Amino acid sequence: MSQSPRLIALWILTLFLGGCSGAETIVKKDFRNNDNTLAIVDSTSSRGGLLDAGSRLLGSLEDALLNTLFILSDDDPKYKLKFKITKFKEGSRISRLATLGMSNSAKGQLRVKAALFRGRVMVGAWEVETWVKGGMTGGSDEDLFDQAAKEIVSHMKGTE
Repeated sequence: MSQSPRLIALWILTLFLGGCSGAETIVKKDFRNNDNTLAIVDSTSSRGGLLDAGSRLLGSLEDALLNTLFILSDDDPKYKLKFKITKFKEGSRISRLATLGMSNSAKGQLRVKAALFRGRVMVGAWEVETWVKGGMTGGSDEDLFDQAAKEIVSHMKGTE
């Protein structure tokens, strides 16, 4: 019984002391980090419903690039990543669940061509295909975009 008030007091102290924090910064700089700047260019055609897929991949690429040394910038970037979605088939998540991933007609697919340019010189090019066939939740079409972005970024980092 005597430990209960101590635990409550410790919990209250932790709650109030944990919330006391702050930061202050004074910035004086005369440089720009242009070595790792990157612009992403979506060259996906608007026909065939691929334009929406292009914007979804763009969002996934931006998220995948967060833990890299690349700095997204449209202001005179050193590198440009150009991509074009050549195939997107969402598939049916319900059919994937119902058939446990056995049905090819329910399979979701995404095919992307990507190229990295330094100035006007291409320094890398990839064709990435991702798919979703099933799983416990039937797989999400968002997984297609996240996996493609992960593959492209790993190639850019030189890990694959």
